[in-house]
Amino acid sequence: MKHKMGGLIGVLLWILMACQGTGILQGSSQERAFRERYVQKPFYTAVFIHPYRYNEDYLIDLTGTVAELDTETPRAPVAVPLGSPVTIVGLDDKYVLARITGHMPLFRILVRTQRGSLDDVAKELAMVLSKEPPLQSVRPEMRIFIERQEVRRGMTRREVSMSWGLPDKITSVPGATGTIEEWTYFDRRTHIFLDNSTVTNWQQF
Repeated sequence: MKHKMGGLIGVLLWILMACQGTGILQGSSQERAFRERYVQKPFYTAVFIHPYRYNEDYLIDLTGTVAELDTETPRAPVAVPLGSPVTIVGLDDKYVLARITGHMPLFRILVRTQRGSLDDVAKELAMVLSKEPPLQSVRPEMRIFIERQEVRRGMTRREVSMSWGLPDKITSVPGATGTIEEWTYFDRRTHIFLDNSTVTNWQQF
């Protein structure tokens, strides 16, 4: 009898955990809302993407922790151009799962949100997903540099990520006119310096 009760309790706990949804979202209602908004809907990549390897898949890190925690995690030998068609196919306990046209491996998008709301996840995904072709929203004077994957003084944070992708590491300090940021790209061996969200200089290392 005790064994049967233990088994029944185990099944009930499993069902309860399943009903709560993934580790990313607060519960099954938030997960349903996510699926309605994102899954199998057309999007474009909003930034240049140079993913990490993740076994047989690719990893897009929105947390800025992969490079710091595991310097052995290699970049994949692919580059996804800005504006590539992308489709969200689902999520699991840690990742939003996506397919990008022209690439066979699954892309796993690592987000900071844990047990959060759909709005929390949406804010993060807005860093890498766009409903419209992203170059349409770029200032004309910066468009040619982004198309060439170059960085120039006067670029905004968004324009830098469109051109080079998200940095491996961001260091911020208070400045006279706002926040001074140092964006580090390990694969390019370059630091980019932004004052009040605008590029002022860069330096190779």
